[in-house]
Formats: sequence, C-alpha cells, structure tokens
Amino acid sequence: MRVIVLGGSGNLGKRVVGRLHEAGHDVVVASRSSGVDAYTGFGLEVALRGADTVVDCLNMMSVNASACIDFHDTTARNIIHTAEQEHVKHLVCVSIINARKPEINRRMGYYRGKAAQEARYQNSKIPTTIVRSTQWFELAETLVEQMRFGPVAVVPHMHCQPVAADAVARLVVSTVESGKDAPAGVDLAGPEPRNMAHLARLVSKNNAVSHNGGPHARVIGVPVPGMKALNGGLLPSNSVLTDTTTFEQWLANGRKA
Repeated sequence: MRVIVLGGSGNLGKRVVGRLHEAGHDVVVASRSSGVDAYTGFGLEVALRGADTVVDCLNMMSVNASACIDFHDTTARNIIHTAEQEHVKHLVCVSIINARKPEINRRMGYYRGKAAQEARYQNSKIPTTIVRSTQWFELAETLVEQMRFGPVAVVPHMHCQPVAADAVARLVVSTVESGKDAPAGVDLAGPEPRNMAHLARLVSKNNAVSHNGGPHARVIGVPVPGMKALNGGLLPSNSVLTDTTTFEQWLANGRKA
C-alpha cells in the first residue's frame, strides 16, 4: 500500500511513518522540507499521485484561534481537493477527543482549529476516518519545558485521560490498513483519568533520576477556574477504545508504549 504522511516528521507523524515502514508499506513523508506545502498546495499533486491513503498529521501549535482555524481548514481543503483529483481511496486525519464541542474550544484557539479541520474532512467525498485521541503522555514533559521559570515549572491542573503517542500511532496504522472500510471515526484514550500537573511532577523527577540526580523543575500545579477543557471537559465518553499502558509504565519503559 502506498501511504502519504503529511506532517510525517512531527511527534506523532514520525511514529506513524516508522510503523508503516515496519509493516512493509510504501511510505512517503510529505513536508515543506521535501517540497510539499499543504497550506499553499505547492507540491501536493505530485506527492499524492498514486497514493492509496493519505494521513494528515499536520499540526500548528498556537493559541491564536484565527491562525489555527485558517491553517487547519486551508490544509484540509487543499488535501481533500488534490486527493479527489488523484483518486486517493482513503483519507485519515488525526484529531483530539471533544475538540469540536463549543464549550471546550471556546477559549482554546488550537482546539477551534482542530474543530474546523474535522468539519472539513467530514464533508469529503472520499472515505475518511478521523482518529481522535485524548492528550498524550508526552504533553506532561512539554508543559514542564514550556512553563518553566528557573527552578520552578507552573503547570495548570488538567483533568484528562492521557495516552501514549505510540498507542495512537498504532491505531492510525491499523486504520490505514483497514482502508476505505474503516469507520468514519475512532477514539482512543489511556487507561485512567489523571491530573496533568501531577504527571508533569512525575516526569520532572524522572528526568532528575535519568541525569544522575541533577536539578529538576519543582512543578507547581495551578487551578484554572472557568475553563471546562481543563476541568473534566477533556475526559472521553465510555465508548472509546482504551490503551492499557499507564503513565508509570511508559516512563519506566523509556517513554515508549
């Protein structure tokens, strides 16, 4: 199977690419560095020619709603249009559980962008599967890095049910291999609800142990009243698939699931 992965050099994309290669598929990583710009459409026609499936792992991290909506809607529109021209059989888009709920994305620009992306793909004439997941374990470490001020990292309390990015990649590959017979949507969560501030504290302490007792950030969890997304709104429904790998197992296994 010939599979094109847009955003194939990103945190999830590289995992998807690696697993597709291991499964013996013909994989093409399409990115700006390889001469493909999904936002402008430049290079898309050549990249998608002969593809059986296109996987959209593109990402834009921003808090600006207008920028996120523009990027995700425009790239999705260009990908769908070109895929229709090139007779691609199946599209797979990676998204976030509950991102389309107005009460969740109202104050989160990034989620509004993902909501626009999902809406665009759901109107595609090509069989499309949206693979949604909860927040990834890897977010805990990202928050420690981004919210660190000297020896202290201030991380918001976020009640969610996180999952390892490796588990999401496995689901994406399984969806690709199911082809156009895959369902229109499939959701994946981790094994249990957790507080992201607590996980950030665990990963920071783990980093200190890994670096032979070197200094680590002291994580302070901060409540954010009034934001439903951080106060249980990101928790999945009971109908989602769950991966059994716990955060502690993921840490002990070198951040792999």
